[in-house]
Amino acid sequence: MYDIYAGYRLDSGFDVAQTARLVARYHYIEAQLMRIAAGRMAELPEWELKCLLGRHLWQDSQHADAWLSRLIDLRWPRRAPLNPGEATCRMLRLLDDAPDSAAFVAAVYRQVKPRLAAAYAAHRQACASLADEPTWDLLARIHADEEEQISQGMALLESFSSAARAVAQNYESAVAEACDGIGSFADPATAAEREASGSFEDQTVRPAPPIAARDARFRFGERAADHPPADEHEMALMMAHRDADNEMHAAELLGRNLYEHPEMPWEYHVDMARQLWDEVRHAVLYQRYLEHLGGKLGDFPVIPGNYAYRMSLDFPHRLYDLHLRGEKLGMPDLIRSRETARARGDAPYALLNDFVHADEVPHVKNGRWLRWLLNNDEAAFRRIERETMRLRAAYEQAHADDPIVMAYTGLVPAILQQEE
Repeated sequence: MYDIYAGYRLDSGFDVAQTARLVARYHYIEAQLMRIAAGRMAELPEWELKCLLGRHLWQDSQHADAWLSRLIDLRWPRRAPLNPGEATCRMLRLLDDAPDSAAFVAAVYRQVKPRLAAAYAAHRQACASLADEPTWDLLARIHADEEEQISQGMALLESFSSAARAVAQNYESAVAEACDGIGSFADPATAAEREASGSFEDQTVRPAPPIAARDARFRFGERAADHPPADEHEMALMMAHRDADNEMHAAELLGRNLYEHPEMPWEYHVDMARQLWDEVRHAVLYQRYLEHLGGKLGDFPVIPGNYAYRMSLDFPHRLYDLHLRGEKLGMPDLIRSRETARARGDAPYALLNDFVHADEVPHVKNGRWLRWLLNNDEAAFRRIERETMRLRAAYEQAHADDPIVMAYTGLVPAILQQEE
């Protein structure tokens, strides 16, 4: 009779304690890779790099979350990681200081992630496939993700100019040296020194760029179009272009909200990573629809927009403006756009809006983190709500001819009238 476990080994190179130390290191590295990529999205200009980082940092958040859960199974008493030692922390701080896009991609995808993938492969080779099947299984699935990420990152690196790649070499060499100072990521003897205060201990916070960077295809302007659209087709092109850029603004803001607040619970970071990935996908959806209509990125100006405005707010007001104002206000318009597209037979636009609307539901629910931040103080929550709406109303009055502003309806006046 067929025996599913016939080929599984009974022996292992690692016991429970050694495995826990390695799992703790894996969590820390994956969590930091997520956080660093999120923090750099707004300042690295290449659109395709932003898209790649959005997908990969979400995957890294899933890896880190799985490792943290596995740590509990391995008799670790609570959801607390271990500090992996100064060498690992120093390497990750260096990674956060990449001078430009090519250097960052080379360091992550030619140095750090290959070593991490090699550690997963080596650990799985030594793992007790029967006694420690949960770890053995996780290693296989996460290793496959990392190998795919490396392949995609290297393909993106090849699209940079040879001059850009050459300039990155000195920095990449420094990262490689820092990695060598750690040794094998799969060595339990060097995997952890002590319990950490959280998943992001010993990491600094880089200042945020006031405006989200864009590559050479884009040009900044005060409005989303150089002139009023001549017809419905040009209006559709302009709106698709504006929507693509605006969704990327949301992803970049989420990246900063994730990166700048290591004190927030781990679950908050997982939620933000997922929403960031969603916003990147939305940006690409509108980009593809723009191309479907015959346009391309750069056909219209882009404005500093919601990233610059929201970055001027403090953290509580940012949370409300994004999750409980922007996402909530946009949902009825997505439904109207879907139904209008269906009526005129525009299947791609109808499908796009249908799925974007589905994503917005959990995005609005992520507003619960504001209540968490305020310790569920209802009076404080209402104060933040009123202040955010008044600030946004003043901003929208100053940008009244922006078609995105014109599309929002209902919620701002309703809340302000309640207060009056």
